[in-house]
Parts: sequence; C-alpha cells; structure tokens
Amino acid sequence: MEYIIDGYNVIKNDKYSHLFEDKTLEKSRNKLFNFVYSNHPQGENNITIVFDCRNKNPYEFDGYSAGTVIGMRIIFSDGQLRADDVIVELVENAENPADMTIVTNDKGIKRRIGGSGAKTKSVEDFIIKGLKNIKKTDNISKMAEKDNVEQINKEFLKKWLNKK
Repeated sequence: MEYIIDGYNVIKNDKYSHLFEDKTLEKSRNKLFNFVYSNHPQGENNITIVFDCRNKNPYEFDGYSAGTVIGMRIIFSDGQLRADDVIVELVENAENPADMTIVTNDKGIKRRIGGSGAKTKSVEDFIIKGLKNIKKTDNISKMAEKDNVEQINKEFLKKWLNKK
C-alpha cells in the first residue's frame, strides 16, 4: 500500500492549518514531514508527498522533481504540471491503483481518479489518525521535531544544492 499526500492541501487545511503554520513554506513543509515521520498516520505504508512548485526546478524530469527525505518520497511539480496532475499521473501509471490511498480534499483529484480503484482519505481523517498516534510528551516531541527539521534541511541541501 502507498499513500500519496496532496501536500499543500494538508498544510492549508482550514481546520488543522495551525499544526503546520510557520513563517515560510519550507518550514511548513518541514512540519508536515515531521508530523508524518513522528506520528505515522499512514501506518507502515510507503508515503509520497506531492507539492506544487512555481519555478522550474533544474533537477526536474518528466514534469516534476523527486527526492527522498527521512524515508518519504517528496515530489515537486515543475510549474507547468500541477501537483494535481502529478498525483493523477502516479495513480494512472500505478501497477495496481487499488493499493494506493490518496490523501486530499480536492474534489477535482477525486473525480479524476474516481474509476481507477485508488482509495481516497480526507485530510481531516489523515491528521486525526496521526494525532491519535502521538505517544511522546511535549518536550520529547519538540526535541524530535528540531532534530527532524535539521535532518530534513541537510538532506534537501545535499540533494538539491549539491552541498555536503
């Protein structure tokens, strides 16, 4: 089973955006990565998080760029191809779409993948499942978040900016 997450649809969710709000989109994305990494709302399943990207990324291929951060596949669309299109393409090209769960509230995505056999899960259900999985005290969670954010930033620098 694989979970495909509509990244900005989760981060900008009206009810739970406070969990991911920060000064920059990068920090908001890092909070989402930390939430998924720490709370496993996807269970033990593989996870791909897809984001829109307004600028053409020099590392793009086939309309998007992809990398792996703390065990999660992260995809940025290239600016011409939207994240919605990337998600639909992933479902359409899957060997068995029935083994995929798409986390989004986007009705357009749900309509486009409707006949594929892929499952959908609302953003709220995904976040609530993650919140139920929290087992750490606040202090331990804050320390883990700081460590995870630093690890994520190092991996991004290494992959996309070729810095060590």
